[in-house]
Amino acid sequence: NLLRSLALTGLWLLTYGGASYITGLRETRFRVHMDWELALPFLAPFSAVYISLNLMMPIAPWVLRTEEAFLPLFKAMRFEMLAAAAIFLLYPAKMMFPSPEARGFWAPFFMIADAGNLDHNLLPSLHVAFALTCAAAYGAHRGPWRKALLNLWAWAVCASTVLTHQHHLADVAAGAGLSWAACRRYLDPCR
Repeated sequence: NLLRSLALTGLWLLTYGGASYITGLRETRFRVHMDWELALPFLAPFSAVYISLNLMMPIAPWVLRTEEAFLPLFKAMRFEMLAAAAIFLLYPAKMMFPSPEARGFWAPFFMIADAGNLDHNLLPSLHVAFALTCAAAYGAHRGPWRKALLNLWAWAVCASTVLTHQHHLADVAAGAGLSWAACRRYLDPCR
C-alpha cells in the first residue's frame, strides 16, 4: 500500500504539474464563476481546514491497511487525477478572485495552502474530489459517528476552497461530481 501511495504521489506530480505547465503556455481561459461569488469573504482561518487534506491523504495506508480496503481508493484517486488533468487541458478556467493576503496567526496556514495550488488547475477542484473520496473510503470502515465526522470534514474542505479564494463554486461542483463518479465506479460505500 505504501508503494501504491508513492506511485499515486508521482502520478499527481506528473498530471497536476504537467497540466498546469501546458495550460500556462496557452492564453485561452474560460469563465466559470458567477459575479456574485466575488463578494464572498476571504476567511483565512479556513486555510487550516484546506491544508488538512495534506494530512488525511498520506495516512491512507495506515487507515486502509488491507489490499482489499486500499486498492479501491487508489483506483478512484488515479481516475480523478487523470480525468481532472484532461479537463484542465481541454477547459482551462480563469480565477477571478483577487489574490488574497492573510496576516497574523493564519498567515502561515494560508501560505502553505496557497503554495500547493498551481495557477491553472481550477475546474474540477481536486481538493474537493480527494476530500470527498477519502471521506467515503475511510468512512466505509468506521461506525456511523466517525463516518459523519469524516463527511463533515470533507464538506468543510469543500467550503474552504471557496472561502480561501482558491476555487470558484463551479470548481467545487465539478470536483464533487468527479468524486461521485469515482466512488460509483470504485468504492463500495458510494454504490
